[in-house]
Amino acid sequence: MNLTELASKRGLSPNTVARALNGYPEVNDLTRDRTIVAAKRHNCRPNTRVNGLDTGRAMAVGHVMTGLTHNQIVNPIFSDFIAGADDIY
Repeated sequence: MNLTELASKRGLSPNTVARALNGYPEVNDLTRDRTIVAAKRHNCRPNTRVNGLDTGRAMAVGHVMTGLTHNQIVNPIFSDFIAGADDIY
């Protein structure tokens, strides 16, 4: 179930449901608690892609490496580099 369907089922606006699930203070505590319970019951989880569009943050890192050949990509040092970068992030 997505957020819009949950909002319809709860009789709330999608904006109110999103704010309740994201912990915004202007949402009534009772509304927030009931919305969270309903979201869990209906397996409604946040869509990280939509959140990225809303916030302008994709929470992704890209590596641009020019001039790599196939041999360089399969080189174990390359995978060690990526694994090390992942640890740092």
